[in-house]
Amino acid sequence: MIKEKLDEFMRKALVNYDLPGLAAGVRGGANDFVYHGTAGYQDWMDHKPLLPEHIFHMASVTKLFVGTSILQLWERGLLELDGCLTDYLPWFSMKDERYRGITIRQLLSHTAGLPDVKDYLWDQPETDEGALERYVRSSEVKDAYLLWAPAEGRFSYSNIGYEILGVVIAAVSGMPFEDYVKRNIFVPLDMNASTLLSFERGIYDGNGPDENLCTPHEKDKNNKIVRSPHFPYNRAHGPSSTLTSNIFDLEKWGQAHLVQRVLKEATYEQAWKEQAIVPNNGEHICLSWFRREQNGFVLYGHEGTDNGFRASFWLCPELNLSIIVCANISGAPVKKINKQIFDLLTY
Repeated sequence: MIKEKLDEFMRKALVNYDLPGLAAGVRGGANDFVYHGTAGYQDWMDHKPLLPEHIFHMASVTKLFVGTSILQLWERGLLELDGCLTDYLPWFSMKDERYRGITIRQLLSHTAGLPDVKDYLWDQPETDEGALERYVRSSEVKDAYLLWAPAEGRFSYSNIGYEILGVVIAAVSGMPFEDYVKRNIFVPLDMNASTLLSFERGIYDGNGPDENLCTPHEKDKNNKIVRSPHFPYNRAHGPSSTLTSNIFDLEKWGQAHLVQRVLKEATYEQAWKEQAIVPNNGEHICLSWFRREQNGFVLYGHEGTDNGFRASFWLCPELNLSIIVCANISGAPVKKINKQIFDLLTY
């Protein structure tokens, strides 16, 4: 009965929100309910049907993997959450001398006062291993000024902060950021459809991309669905943005957290502890995770937004429930859809 309702909901959402493709994965709740549903197309122009195994760019859902990696390193005693950034990157600098007070916790919770990335240069992607550190050493970062003193603890979303955390992971672990995540998260959880090195899927290959990779779309000036000119990948922005995966792998990721397989039980008290309020919606930021309430339940998750894709990933520990929603077009209301699915399951 629930599956039929969700199938109908997906078909209507595709039409009502004028989307090329929509995928949703649900697991948990009563009787460990499992749902993998799709509607629409992998590629709107070619009318290739969208299937559950197809790969989406997950955008800022990537940040949850950064946060988990940092907490794993903290568990191992390799860094301190309240240690200063410069303890781990002695060469890091900004024109604003207040940067010396930035801590790892503040970077994770977007409370360091850092500005945001101005241009991801999707049209000029870098794919070499040095791209991330070059960005953190670039003038966009080193010549920047903080929005306020880190000690004020105010929330301001910053992708720059997560690029910096990626370099911290590399420095502390002794391996590239992407390698750390693969060895310590993807491989142990059998997330075989996931990678942070999305260029390896053939995006820039003359033979064309992986046949399972969704095409990014946007709306033209006439509000018609068209292909986006560039796939949103640049290794310089790997930690903030570049996870590509599917609903099956994100389900594994969600369930691993719900059974506390990825981190120690006590670490989740750190990960899901409120750090600051998010002014525009009243949610709270924790350590990478956002916290919200719906229908009397508490949920933790993250949104993903980049050119051509949207993703929405949320967990409800009380119900042992994970919900992932993905769309292959800019501006898709995936968070609204995620909330509507939660309503269907809890009302």
